Amino acid sequence: MEFLLFDIIQAGFGRLYLFIRYRKKELINIVLEEKYEGSYSNAGKLLSLSFFAVLFGVLIIGFLGSVFITSLK
Repeated sequence: MEFLLFDIIQAGFGRLYLFIRYRKKELINIVLEEKYEGSYSNAGKLLSLSFFAVLFGVLIIGFLGSVFITSLK
C-alpha cells in the first residue's frame, strides 16, 4: 500500500515539474516518452533523487568545511 501512495505522490511531482518546465501539452508528451519512459512517476522519482543528491552534497561540503574551519583554530 505504501508503494502505491509513493507512486501517486511522485506522479504528481512529475506532472507538476513537466508542466512548469515545458508548458505545452504536445512537448510534455514528447519529453515524457523520450526521457521518462512515458511515466510521470519516473519523472517525479528522478526529480526527487536529484534533489536529495544535491542536498546530500551540500551537507557533506558543509560538514567538511566546518571540520576544516575548526581545525584551524
